[in-house]
Amino acid sequence: MSNENQAPVSAWDGVVARVSQPRFLVGASLFRICAGLAIVIQYLLNHAQRRYLFGPEGLWPWDTFSSGMASSATFSVYAWSRSLVWFEVCFHLGLVVSLLWLVGWRTRLTTPLTYVFFWSLHQRFPGIWDGGDNLIHLVLVYAMFADVGAWFSLDAKRRASKPAEPRSLGARLGGMFHNTAILAFALQLSLVYGVAGLYKVQGDVWQDGTALYHAFRSGQFVWPGFSELLYQNAVVVTLLSHGTVAFQVAFPFLLFLNRHTRRVAVALGLAFHLGIALFLGLITFSLFMASVDLALIDDDEYRALGKWLTRLWRRWFPGGSPRMPAAAQALQEQSSESPLA
Repeated sequence: MSNENQAPVSAWDGVVARVSQPRFLVGASLFRICAGLAIVIQYLLNHAQRRYLFGPEGLWPWDTFSSGMASSATFSVYAWSRSLVWFEVCFHLGLVVSLLWLVGWRTRLTTPLTYVFFWSLHQRFPGIWDGGDNLIHLVLVYAMFADVGAWFSLDAKRRASKPAEPRSLGARLGGMFHNTAILAFALQLSLVYGVAGLYKVQGDVWQDGTALYHAFRSGQFVWPGFSELLYQNAVVVTLLSHGTVAFQVAFPFLLFLNRHTRRVAVALGLAFHLGIALFLGLITFSLFMASVDLALIDDDEYRALGKWLTRLWRRWFPGGSPRMPAAAQALQEQSSESPLA
């Protein structure tokens, strides 16, 4: 083959190698842990009242629920039978599957199962959730094509015990699907933030900077003893209200402009939802949203974070110190196989 023909082939091979190399693996795994924790929390919080909230003789009549499922294009495993035994099996099987997904056991199987059971539970009584479920239902679909068990999982331990092999065609296709899924994460989160920000721009209370004041004073979403420190300060409330709108509208542009603005966007997103969790008490909502933010930090950045945590740990505990947390140690030791531009 002539050199003229070899050049396009080599260039194409380089493109294929790049797009098939899975990236954001640490972030995808942290997404699984954070979102899985939120799902398990929701199961456990509602466990004692599960029959009243979701059971066949519960608050939402089963006949109304079943007829709604029959007349719509959606589904729920709880609609397959009115039996109390079936309900208990589905509820507890959903909890077990979520726990297995959280610890990273057979994530290729448990990811779609987690989606099926969690979606089914939310369809059983759709009026009691906090809104984070709307995002996570969509992102779980994308996560079925991502490698969410590459790190901090039982799957990762199992893979590490196997000898390294040349990358097969299936592995390359899996890498392409994974990278596409992470891109879908980013697009979905940008859509959520961007649309929310544009809606807020049209609201009078957001325009005059009093929106968060009304949210804190409603009494429904508060941190007693601390929320008052915010809403009693007009300057802080106004700045936070306008800052929220500015952050949400700017998020899509910051995320895709370059790696530096992406870091700013993700850091602001995590801080934003930490504040919501602390001062509005929306814990699972914040965990769901933060889980997607965590997936948008690349492996190089997590590796740098692991090294920084290692130095900080050794400074705090010099010689004879307690053992460094396993997560920080794993991040510090991560190889640099796939730097992300």
